Amino acid sequence: MKTKTNNVETTIDHPLEDIFDIERHTTVISKTETTTEIEVSEIYDDKDREIESQLLNIHDLALDAFTDISSEVETVEGKYKARLAEVANQSLNTALNAIKEQATVKQNKDKNNIAKGKLGNKTVNNNLIVADRNDILKSIIGNNVESTTTNLDD
Repeated sequence: MKTKTNNVETTIDHPLEDIFDIERHTTVISKTETTTEIEVSEIYDDKDREIESQLLNIHDLALDAFTDISSEVETVEGKYKARLAEVANQSLNTALNAIKEQATVKQNKDKNNIAKGKLGNKTVNNNLIVADRNDILKSIIGNNVESTTTNLDD
């Protein structure tokens, strides 16, 4: 996932343009736009990509709102700063929830793929050992068992 931020300048219709007799739509504001590119995986289908793109869109919008609100906190009257900071924090929480939701969607998709057998180890090893207890003990301990039993018998 690659995230890019761009500063975009747009013109708006500001209410003070009428008061100061300035031409309409001449106020230029600078906004930060965040765009995130989706990495394509062959495991996921079109619906998964659509859901992921929507969640990334929510994430990007929340980060844009955070940067806009954060830049306004410095210029706002003192009694409104705390509330603007709180709203900026809510925007970050929205971005974080979008990321968590992406992780949940992918985790559930991976569980379904593993259950269907699309992912994971496809090799099944079934080993059968036919032996009695003494043979297994001899193979675990090694040749020391034979020498110990012969010494005890003497």
